[in-house]
Amino acid sequence: MTDALGTRAVLAVLVPATNTMVEPDLASLQPPGVTNHTFRFPFPELPATPERLLELMEPAIALMQACEPDHLVLGYSPEYMPAAAGVAQRLRASLEAASGLGVTTATAAVTAALRALNCRRLGIVNPFPAQADAAVIHHFQSEGFEVAAMECLASAQKGKVFSARIGADQIRAAFRAVNHDDVDGLLQVGTNLVATSLVEELEQELGKPVIAVNTATYWHALGQLGLHTPVAGRGRLMALKAHATVPTP
Repeated sequence: MTDALGTRAVLAVLVPATNTMVEPDLASLQPPGVTNHTFRFPFPELPATPERLLELMEPAIALMQACEPDHLVLGYSPEYMPAAAGVAQRLRASLEAASGLGVTTATAAVTAALRALNCRRLGIVNPFPAQADAAVIHHFQSEGFEVAAMECLASAQKGKVFSARIGADQIRAAFRAVNHDDVDGLLQVGTNLVATSLVEELEQELGKPVIAVNTATYWHALGQLGLHTPVAGRGRLMALKAHATVPTP
């Protein structure tokens, strides 16, 4: 439900307790009349199944309904799980059923963004453990893309992935490493990596579309609500006209 500041939309944003990137990234993209409200769920380990992930989310789902939001944004990338598209669809359906709201998932948003920018052959930067590489590649292949190069930047400490501690210079270097001649789209997944603030400069340097997952997620959420308007200086995706938004099932 809109309010005095969120005159166009009040968004609830669901993230792991360890995530320190989604909130500032989405705030940097926030248009007038839209407010974001972050709700965090416990994240004691990298969930291996959607059932475990939904279990962890339950307290935050209950809390976020108190602010009567208009829409729910899930700031989480499950591409490290097998059959990630199906996982994301299940998460969305479960969240819609629990909240009664429309839901934007990062997974669906990334696919929509890649299609909107006509990207087909990808260079991917991610923070997942190396053993998840096959799942990430399979996911994007199943969505109709080719994966030409991938950089895995997992930083494991005490059994967790602390991707927020990976610095911007390392992210820049990873994008350069996957910028092969035959790549037509550069993608970052894993919502706790710094990337949204680097998109414009990387596109200017590398000459190709750069899609940061948090940018894609917010772009897609605004598009679903009919609230996206082109924004200069935040990369090609945010500069697209509203009619270029590609809906996903």
